[in-house]
Amino acid sequence: MRLHRFICALAVVVCSGLWAVAPAQAARPGIYEVWGNRSDVAHLRYVRGGQIALEWKTVEPTRGHFDWSGLRAQLNAYHAMHKPATVQINSTTSKPAWLWNLIARCGTTQGQQIPQYWDPLYLKLQHELLSSFAKALKSYSHRGTIALVRSAPNAIGTELTTVPAGASCTRATDGHSVAQAWSRSVRATYFRNIMGMYRSLLAPAIHVALRTEVFTTYGAPLSWLGRRDAWIMDTASDIDPNPTRDTVDVFARHWDRAGRTRAYWEPFSYAGKQNLASWNYWRILLELDKGVSYIAVYGQVIRHGGDPQYGAAFRFANRYAGRHLHPGRSPGAFIALRQGTGRMAGNLGRFMKQIDAQRTSIALDSNNGRAMIGPATQRYGRFARRIVPGTAQKAMFFRLNGTFKHGVRGHAVRIRVTYLDQGGGAFVVKWGRAGRCQHTVHKHGTGRWRTVTIKVRRAGFHNRLSHRSDITLKALGGSGTDFHMVEVRVHRR
Repeated sequence: MRLHRFICALAVVVCSGLWAVAPAQAARPGIYEVWGNRSDVAHLRYVRGGQIALEWKTVEPTRGHFDWSGLRAQLNAYHAMHKPATVQINSTTSKPAWLWNLIARCGTTQGQQIPQYWDPLYLKLQHELLSSFAKALKSYSHRGTIALVRSAPNAIGTELTTVPAGASCTRATDGHSVAQAWSRSVRATYFRNIMGMYRSLLAPAIHVALRTEVFTTYGAPLSWLGRRDAWIMDTASDIDPNPTRDTVDVFARHWDRAGRTRAYWEPFSYAGKQNLASWNYWRILLELDKGVSYIAVYGQVIRHGGDPQYGAAFRFANRYAGRHLHPGRSPGAFIALRQGTGRMAGNLGRFMKQIDAQRTSIALDSNNGRAMIGPATQRYGRFARRIVPGTAQKAMFFRLNGTFKHGVRGHAVRIRVTYLDQGGGAFVVKWGRAGRCQHTVHKHGTGRWRTVTIKVRRAGFHNRLSHRSDITLKALGGSGTDFHMVEVRVHRR
């Protein structure tokens, strides 16, 4: 009897321990507001979640005395609206006033105060802060409201880590300072340490997204990553040429699209972007291509959802975000046609590929939105591909993912083709079996992008068209046709 009671008691302890570190359930993927108003999240149906940003100086007004009441109040507000939020601790233009009693000052950069963050004591202070933060999150009774924690180095300001050349440090009030000078090696060590701290204190009970550069630049071990371990994030996604972003984009495509982790991504600054509706839309397509599940949009743009060009982009994101791991159950497959530049050049899509794109079609580019292809009032024409009758580039060929095809066999689907209705002529869409399943589209010269939708009652794609493709587009007369996208939507998914 005593042995039985001991075993039962041990089982309770073990199970309680497992419960304490059980991985959090992932929040609903899609569009998340960043740097906006909570009221937008509450009232805009296409916004899946919002953001909670806390300041270090507010939550720790004196060292070791933490106030998480503001965090709980904001989490309760999101819980009441039945939407999750990302959570972060910032250290923007100023640090807690008491910090300078302990840590040396090293000037300012870009309006941000520079603490001697490579002082081991500074890392200790960060550990105290994040330990208390993690405890507050883990004790919150509605943890599903926490979409993820957005990590930050909080070295100089929130994100900066580079100390200007020639900067000198003034000792702290208590006379404390460290002799070691700042260097890139110092930065790398600190960045790895702080990201590792976020991971060890929060995962797997709370989803935490680490800055991707800790892996691409600062040498953190890839073993940190996993769907039930640390996720990845970045804050400057850009559909226009931006070579500095290629590395993190390729990393996300390799890790997140393959299902090895999850990702949260924020946009590059909107300042100076030409045709913002188009930039926003194509940037969303880039995230979907990479496999990003949580797509952040600034509040100033997210409020434009009543505009059809923005609203359609947000709905498209919500349809496909987080659905990249199960092609057999996907709501659809799509390919957005472009050339692009850098390591992320080429078409963007999900479960569909263009066969021999360069030799069978002509890539078009709007020069970063300055010369849109088609009307500037429509979101599509930042990029496109053209086919011209009577030339080697007269037809395009598309092949669907095998698992996706198996999952839609016999189901009702809609083939949607978005094209520029410019000039005369026509094109034919073929699918399934050659000669049996085709639809001819005649252009009317409206000069606008249009989408033709072809209803297929019982889908069957078997690589039986030219080039062993599943769908083809062929130009018939006229001067050629520009295309934006081919999509196969699955009925009732």
